Amino acid sequence: MSPAMSPKFFRVLCCLFIAAFAAAAVPAHAQVEDVLKKVQRDGVARVIVRLKADSGRAAWSPREPAASQRAAVAAAVEGAQPSLRRARIGAYKAFRTLPLVSTTVTQDQLLSLMSADDVESVALVRTERKIGTETSQLASSVPSIDVNAAWAKGYDGTGYAVAVIDDGFNLNHPMLKGKNVGDACFSADFGTTTKNNCPSGKSPQIGLGAASNCPAGATRCAHGTHVASVAVGNDGINFGVARGAKLVPIDVFSTVTDPIECGLDPMPCELTDSLAVLYALDYINEHAADLKIAAVNLSIGGGLRDGYCDDDPRKSVIDMLRQKGIAVAVAASNGGVTGKISTPACVSSAVGVGATDDGTTVASFSNFSSALDVMAPGVSVLAASGTGAGLVSMSGTSVAAPHVAGSWAVMRQAFPNGQFDAMEQALKQTGIPVTRQNSGVTIPKIQVGKAIDRLNGKDQRVFNNLVSSTAPALGQSFLRIFNNSAAIGTVTATMRDSATGAVVGTWTSPSIPAQASPQIALQTIELNAVPAGGQPITNNARAYYNFEITSTFPGYVQHIVWARNGGVFANLTSCSGGYSDDSSTVFNVHASTLQGYNSRLRMVNAGAATDHAVLKIYDANSGAQIGQWTSPDIAAGASLEISGAQLEAQVDALRLAVNSSLLHYNVRLSNLTGYLQHVIENSTVGALVDMTSKCDLGVAASTVVTK
Repeated sequence: MSPAMSPKFFRVLCCLFIAAFAAAAVPAHAQVEDVLKKVQRDGVARVIVRLKADSGRAAWSPREPAASQRAAVAAAVEGAQPSLRRARIGAYKAFRTLPLVSTTVTQDQLLSLMSADDVESVALVRTERKIGTETSQLASSVPSIDVNAAWAKGYDGTGYAVAVIDDGFNLNHPMLKGKNVGDACFSADFGTTTKNNCPSGKSPQIGLGAASNCPAGATRCAHGTHVASVAVGNDGINFGVARGAKLVPIDVFSTVTDPIECGLDPMPCELTDSLAVLYALDYINEHAADLKIAAVNLSIGGGLRDGYCDDDPRKSVIDMLRQKGIAVAVAASNGGVTGKISTPACVSSAVGVGATDDGTTVASFSNFSSALDVMAPGVSVLAASGTGAGLVSMSGTSVAAPHVAGSWAVMRQAFPNGQFDAMEQALKQTGIPVTRQNSGVTIPKIQVGKAIDRLNGKDQRVFNNLVSSTAPALGQSFLRIFNNSAAIGTVTATMRDSATGAVVGTWTSPSIPAQASPQIALQTIELNAVPAGGQPITNNARAYYNFEITSTFPGYVQHIVWARNGGVFANLTSCSGGYSDDSSTVFNVHASTLQGYNSRLRMVNAGAATDHAVLKIYDANSGAQIGQWTSPDIAAGASLEISGAQLEAQVDALRLAVNSSLLHYNVRLSNLTGYLQHVIENSTVGALVDMTSKCDLGVAASTVVTK
């Protein structure tokens, strides 16, 4: 574009192109405006050209093996030669497993490419930076994500590797020594002001030492070394998250002497761009299998985006890695902004990571938005130094992201064939909810051991012995199962002989509506279970069972025993992972017509001010909401009790439902900062029994589907 082109003409040209390509239903061409602006300002622009490669003699597919993708890419590049020649593109660089080429274009070259039938899109190469760290301990940050529990089970990432895309790596540091495999450098040259940092001076460089250009006294390896040691470090005393995993170190940062590019950073500065990162991801995709890569860490960021940024050219390869079970953990950046995070953390298929302290407080520097996936510790984390054998303390979302990448390697060791969506969902479901004041957004801080337990079903095991129907003198056991979702679903139980641990059968429940909670007698379960040995389960005169339960929905389970002879109805629930943290939901509250076992609800105000409670009431059979009740004001630190009979008297719809034979209903507390307790009065013996405790249901890994 001529420097003399007027801004008005440029705006008209942009609009014409955008309108034309929108009419052609090619959303990616929306990036043309950015390329045109760059060409107008500088005369040229570095771009990523996506070729159409879904037809022809070797069609490209994101699900094909790397070898097939290489063949398809070669065919696409060959087929695009006439278009590249017409556009007078003399120098370009193709990717290995992606149907992309990178080049530098003028205005005329851009126009020619955009009109070519075999070009799908053209995107601008954008500058990106290390996500700044604030120098202020693995010893406290790692336990805060519950990874010690995973180590105790033998899961530490052994057999897998974490790829870290960053600046240089001090691979002689005791925490990283001997861990590196697949070293690579995609640091690039551009013009006279951007020089690569590959040790050979030529880019790309693949092989031992390619990512460890760490001159004596220089700090260029500080960031990458620290980040890598958080993910996989292990010197026998100090441990990263995946302490048994290997490291794939990839250097993508170049030395820049252009003051405009460096901005506020002192010159010379170190920068990378979306193209170098894309080459690194292409390399990872090609070598994912032979290097046993479980996760990728990107503590790199560009501009802030509101919501998802799925127009980023890197999304397609992040999608491909996700299909291989590889998580791309990306730091959200450190602007302290609420409502926006940086590219490429905002790519929907990436795992965007924000930072907390070692507790549940969102770090003041962390960007925070609903586009984030998880949180992890990133405040004053002590890890490997890039300039010697010691340790340094750093803070930032840069430090939080490798906690997640390392966690994924640990989980991949535990579940080599685990579905990505199920594993991600387990991390989210078992995470500790954290929020920033006035954000209206809650994001889970990961808890690795609990996520593994959930996928294993271990946090769903009811350890207290369920009483067999062949031993009625011991009482009658019931399971109460609450579907805390918006969709119908089922639960499946593995039944074990409590004395031997042997599996004696499996049982799948009837369909359970959303927000419903059937109470199912163990005798019914025995009669409908599928025996493990072909013989009826009740043929064996066992007294007790142990159950392991998974479900197609999130929810809760209770083990209830009714000792008819003694007149006692009791909650004997027990779970290996600890009781559910949900303190606002109680289920199977007894209607007043169940005489002798009357329910009471206790509301406790744990807030700092007087407030009222709102109880929302649901039919335990159908899950339909019946109505709600608002309490009188409850003073701070005080509690209020209401009996089932009193609640029915004050909620007309509930009273009518009970009079029409409703025996159980579910109650959810809202508005009040506090908790809800359910007790039953065993009036025959004059005892009160707490019915509140419940176990979280684990969602079966094969049924979980997320974004």
